[in-house]
Amino acid sequence: MLDAGSKLLGADRAPWATGHGRLPAYPDARVVLVAENRAVVDLGGAPLPRLGSQVDVVPNHVCTSVNLVDDLWVEEAGGLRPWPVAARGLNC
Repeated sequence: MLDAGSKLLGADRAPWATGHGRLPAYPDARVVLVAENRAVVDLGGAPLPRLGSQVDVVPNHVCTSVNLVDDLWVEEAGGLRPWPVAARGLNC
């Protein structure tokens, strides 16, 4: 179970997708169910991470994710750096 749900990951799921998102560290894992604030993950047989562990999640549709966060974390040259969401909180 993730402390993220449809409000952050989005509820959209394309017909060709096998879940609501992916966990890069767990290639066979799929986000199989989302509620407003929680998501259920099928790890595809991988061992469970420790309770409270932080995992990376790649949502199928990023519009909702971008709308709700102040920064996106982007991997560049082997490292992570934040990209501020410039229009966050504005009535555009």
